[in-house]
Amino acid sequence: MAYFWPRSWRPQMRLWATRCPQPFHFGRRAILVSVLIAFTSVAVGKRWLMFQPLEVASFDRLSRLQPAQDLDERLLIVAVTEEDLSRYGWPLGDPQVADLIALLQRHDPAVIGLALYRNQSPATAFPDTADRGDPPGIAIEGQTEATAAESNPLALAFRSPMVIGLMNVGTQPNDYEVPAPAAWPADQVGFSDLVLDPDGVLRRNLLFVDHPTQPYYSFPLRMALAYHRDQVLAVDPTDDDLRLGATRLPALQPGDGGYTAIDSRGYQILLRYRNPHRLAHTVTLSQVLAGQVPADWVRGRAVLIGSTAPSMRNGFLTPYSSQTGDRVRLSGVEVYAQALSQLLDALEGRPALYRFLPQWGEVLWLLGWIGLAGGLGWYVRPALTWVMVMGSAFLGLWLVGGWALAYGWWLPLVEPTAGFLVATGFVVIQRALYRTSYDQLTRLPGRELFLISLQRELSRYRRTDGPPPLTVVFLDIDRFRLINQSFSHRVGDQVLQTMAQRLSEILPESAHLARIGGDEFAFVLPFNDPATVDAALDHIQAGISAPLTIANQRLAITGSMGLVISQEDYALHPEDWLRDAHTAMYRAKALHEDRYEVFSSTMREEAMRRLEIESCLLEALEKDQFLLYYQPIMCLESRRLVGFEALIRWCHPQEGFVSPGQFIQIAEETGLILPLGQWIFREASRQLKRWQNAFPQQSLKMSINLSRRQFHQADLVEQFAQCLRDLDLDGHYIQLEITESIIMGNVEGVRSLMQQLKELGLQLAIDDFGTGYSSLSDLYHFPTDTLKIDQSFVGRMDNSRDDREIIHTIITLARKLGLGLVAEGIEDNTQADLLMEMGCEQGQGYLFAKPLNAQEATAFVAATPR
Repeated sequence: MAYFWPRSWRPQMRLWATRCPQPFHFGRRAILVSVLIAFTSVAVGKRWLMFQPLEVASFDRLSRLQPAQDLDERLLIVAVTEEDLSRYGWPLGDPQVADLIALLQRHDPAVIGLALYRNQSPATAFPDTADRGDPPGIAIEGQTEATAAESNPLALAFRSPMVIGLMNVGTQPNDYEVPAPAAWPADQVGFSDLVLDPDGVLRRNLLFVDHPTQPYYSFPLRMALAYHRDQVLAVDPTDDDLRLGATRLPALQPGDGGYTAIDSRGYQILLRYRNPHRLAHTVTLSQVLAGQVPADWVRGRAVLIGSTAPSMRNGFLTPYSSQTGDRVRLSGVEVYAQALSQLLDALEGRPALYRFLPQWGEVLWLLGWIGLAGGLGWYVRPALTWVMVMGSAFLGLWLVGGWALAYGWWLPLVEPTAGFLVATGFVVIQRALYRTSYDQLTRLPGRELFLISLQRELSRYRRTDGPPPLTVVFLDIDRFRLINQSFSHRVGDQVLQTMAQRLSEILPESAHLARIGGDEFAFVLPFNDPATVDAALDHIQAGISAPLTIANQRLAITGSMGLVISQEDYALHPEDWLRDAHTAMYRAKALHEDRYEVFSSTMREEAMRRLEIESCLLEALEKDQFLLYYQPIMCLESRRLVGFEALIRWCHPQEGFVSPGQFIQIAEETGLILPLGQWIFREASRQLKRWQNAFPQQSLKMSINLSRRQFHQADLVEQFAQCLRDLDLDGHYIQLEITESIIMGNVEGVRSLMQQLKELGLQLAIDDFGTGYSSLSDLYHFPTDTLKIDQSFVGRMDNSRDDREIIHTIITLARKLGLGLVAEGIEDNTQADLLMEMGCEQGQGYLFAKPLNAQEATAFVAATPR
């Protein structure tokens, strides 16, 4: 069919997209929107430096969780303790320092680092320090080496290439420059300046500062070069890193790890602490001077000399400082030892340096976790599983971060955490919106989205001449309730999914297919030409009605459709289009399933009339607007009165009498038939009791119709029994009329209920017999007293031999079963005579009397021969 949206010209990707269920489009959009919002939020937060404090705090936390390494056997720390300060004073005198270095050199250390300032500071800077004259380590001009050693023993120690001195170049604010002794060789002096983060924690190690005239080496770097004298330092300004032989030391950049903005001047690396507190063997100054240090603790090691006394106030906060309740600090010499240990590990090829993702890697890392949050947040269900999976993913992020840190990778964690939470929040919001807008079973838009789409389509043509080229179709699956009842709701769900899939494949993209509710679908056709609409709907019906196999059962699916075709004067809201299409669909179902009907204004009037009647029925029950009329049942042979059939009438205050055909079905559907049926039974029984009292010679019976809804009423038998007791009425005089279609709906249940009614003495009649599909074997087992021949057969018996044969068969059957017979709708004597000749005993109809009110019926009883 060339007119029906050919797809051959579409690009392959578009074809694939149209075949995908609609919610996956929504899901991908929801995930994409959540990812973009989360990524933008993180980017803005990072630009405003919101995450750096949290990132470094998380780095500290994970660092404290890492296992501590063994003591570094390459190092020895000579600590100047509080006891040493009390014994030798501060600052230490040159003789003590010289003796200390000399005693250590006897055991052949690899290098000695003197982490003590040996140049005298100005009195203005350190007023509490007395000037001792000449700076230490300066030999007086003209002195021999022996004389210099005697006059200033420290001067000779400074000339040893294995002794590294300390200087401060005043890189920190409010620091004073403390240079090394002038005679000390430049390649044996390292600066002591340390770089602190904004929170005061020492995480970075400043190794080298390039200068046009004199490059500056850090104290740990000088010691590392002295320890490995075969290594040469080279600066690579192109890659912005240092090279110690074959070892590359990349300079720390502002965006590395969790840092966003730091002072990255010079060549810095991230300090990797080997141990939270005790890095290496430690001895005191007093122990060394007393000769109490084992020689193997010194031989071949890097020895660092410095103060660890708390009173010197040279402690630094580290990532481990909040591991205990107090603020644990490391002294300067311990920090230098940590830095030296890291450099030695790096030079020896051990994993010592932290590594970081490049900028593009951090972007992918962030997007990966944000995308994972969006995907899991959208696709994982139910709620408990969702919570467990999202919690596991969140925990996995931090486990990956901790695992990576153990292997020397500092991955940002707070940024992806924030992105994860933001993406999860937004995808949950969109998922909630989706659940209210899309059907979870068929993955189709729901009613609200369909109305929005229809409104958009109507708005496109609002300013054009003529009606919009649109047709709204409302489709309902035929016999869907039977499928659910016969198989299961699971099979019913599969039928709905199959119908949605078939409609999606048949309809164009502009159809805005939606599931309105239950087994109902709606869509829009982009044209309003009647011939094109008819051809399109025929094509749709052919496409959806192909048999399908579910649970080893072949099912034929059909649908009834109602449609609204746009017209010149049809300018209603989308809700009105959908309502009218729904009304037309019900008309199609009422006429014949597997068809479609076009909406007309009369359908709306009928629907309004139906609602008006339903509303008035409630008022009629409350205000006693219902009356009972009684149609006589006569003996055809003697024309004697046998009884009456009670018929309901409604006297409306404004409209007068309303036909039962207009309100009985509505009362049945709304459930109002239950209180109405009880009222009919009680009122008819009360009238029968009056006649029995007034005419005791008459043995009248009252026939009362029983509705389908009453047959499913749980307390029906109890109510009837109570009414009979209240009126002191024998149930034998009441005959309940049950239509043939009711008794065949649930044979076992109906038989059980009929038996309970018989136990009350009530008579039972099958009304309209011959119009249904009763099984003769089942009829035999029903406790039935009378068969009522439907008036449709009686009215045609004069001119239809077939109808006469049907009546004759029913009469013969009743006789075989020992049942009474009543013919309905007798209008003339000819019909009465034919029925009597065939053996029918009783009848009712206009030949005898029309339905009478209570007063007229009473007069009829009085006038009828006994």
